[in-house]
Amino acid sequence: MDEGESVGQTRRAHGVRRHIVAAVLTCSAVGAAAVHVIKPDLKIDGITVVLLAVAAVPWLGDLFDSIELPGGAKFQYAQLVHRIEASEERTVRIGRAVDGASRTARVALVAAGGSDTEEPTASAAADAVERLAAEYVRVRETQGRGSARTHRMERIFTDLLAVTPHVADFDIDAALAAEDPGIRLAAYARLYAVPDGTKVSALVATVVDEQLNFSQFWGLQAIDALVDAQGVDQTPLGVVRQLRALLRELPPTTDRAGVVQSILARFAVDSA
Repeated sequence: MDEGESVGQTRRAHGVRRHIVAAVLTCSAVGAAAVHVIKPDLKIDGITVVLLAVAAVPWLGDLFDSIELPGGAKFQYAQLVHRIEASEERTVRIGRAVDGASRTARVALVAAGGSDTEEPTASAAADAVERLAAEYVRVRETQGRGSARTHRMERIFTDLLAVTPHVADFDIDAALAAEDPGIRLAAYARLYAVPDGTKVSALVATVVDEQLNFSQFWGLQAIDALVDAQGVDQTPLGVVRQLRALLRELPPTTDRAGVVQSILARFAVDSA
C-alpha cells in the first residue's frame, strides 16, 4: 500500500471515530437526563464529577479543538493532532526522498564498477537489450514485491545503461511507444545515459502515462537528465504543464513525486 493512501485511510478512520464518540456522548447525556427525571433526588458528589470528566477527556479531542477545565487546565487537541499528522507526512516524504537517492546512487555505483568491461558490438548490444527487456518483464511477473525484486530490476536497468548507447540504430520513438514495458525501460535507460533534448516531449508524454512505478521513476530521471543537458530555457513549456499535472496525480510521499518536484524547482528558480 502506498504511504499516501495510508495517511488518507488514517484520516478517514479519525472521522469515523469522531462520529462514534459524538454518538456515545449524546447517548450518555440523554441517559443522564433520563436518570435525573426518574430519580431527581439522586446525588452525585464533586469527586464523581471530576472522575467522569477525566475519563471523558481523552475522547473529547475528537470533537473539540480545546477543553478548559476548572482551575485553568487546558487541553489543546486539534493543533496537536495536526502537528502529529504533519510530522508523520514529513517523515514519510523524507524517507521516500532518501529511498530515491539511494536507488540512484546504487545504480550509479554499479554502472561505474562495470565501466572497465569491453564495449559490445552494435549487434551484441541490440541482442542484450532484447534479453534484458524480456528479463525485466519476467522478473515483474514471477517475483513478488520487495527489496529483492527491486534490486534485481535495478541491476537490469544498470545493464541497460551500459548497452543501449552501443545500439547504433536505437529507435527511441518506437521504443517509447512500445507496449512492452521492458522496451520502454530500455528507452529510458538510453535517454538517461545519452540525453537527447529533441526527445524530451515524447519522453514526457510516455512517462506521464507510465503505469509501472519503477519504470516511471527512471523515466522521470531521464527527463531530469534531458532538462539538465539542454537547459531550462530550451525545454518546451508544455513539458512543465504535463509535469505539474502529473505531480497533482502522484501521492506526495512517493519518490516519483520527489523527482518531479526537483525538476519543476529548476524552472521556478530560472524564472525568479
